[in-house]
Amino acid sequence: MSCTTADEKALIDFVDAERYADPGTLCSPSCRQALKWSDWETDVSKAMYGLLRHLENILRSTVSTRLAAHYGRDDWWNARRLRLTHGTMEKIRDAEAKLARASVSATPAAVQREVTLGFWVSLLGRGADYETQLWRPMSSGFPGYRGRRRPLYTRLDHLRLLRNKVAHQDRIGGRDLAADRRSVLTVIGYVSQAAALRVEAADTDLPALLANRPGACAQRGGSGA
Repeated sequence: MSCTTADEKALIDFVDAERYADPGTLCSPSCRQALKWSDWETDVSKAMYGLLRHLENILRSTVSTRLAAHYGRDDWWNARRLRLTHGTMEKIRDAEAKLARASVSATPAAVQREVTLGFWVSLLGRGADYETQLWRPMSSGFPGYRGRRRPLYTRLDHLRLLRNKVAHQDRIGGRDLAADRRSVLTVIGYVSQAAALRVEAADTDLPALLANRPGACAQRGGSGA
């Protein structure tokens, strides 16, 4: 069995690879198997990000279309009869400022592409009568959903937190990623079952990665070191 080389040890330290391994799978903090876990975590995060990207695009499209139609303007957030929370409007203004710094015209479409998944999720949360102002006009965009607003918000907020973990390179390998994948596909299916089936069929990477999770190093009785 070969030992971890000096270059491998340095890389393990640089990328903080040890933190990505399941508990009890490494024989030491500088175990070579840590690099396999780090690489696997990177690939899993990329695959999950792809799913969440589809979710964000679909959520933005269905919500913005319904609210623009209801309030009669593409920049529906500026409608005089709509009262959004201060935090929600700050997200809009931050997006406009970012576009201005990049010398990009702050069209309604550009602003909506600039705000994060958290913005769209917040529209289903608690606010100034969001039930009447937002949920009722946007609910037709979720024809596959028959429940109340709160459970849908809770599911989406769970996925928002996952999106943040992926963006900040936090470890997600300890989660039930198969359940997270099903949750993403379920929400997409609320908007369009055809879209959910298409996204599911295209996502071959994540199931394959989950089926080939790294094991423990050989010194721990695993399959590789």
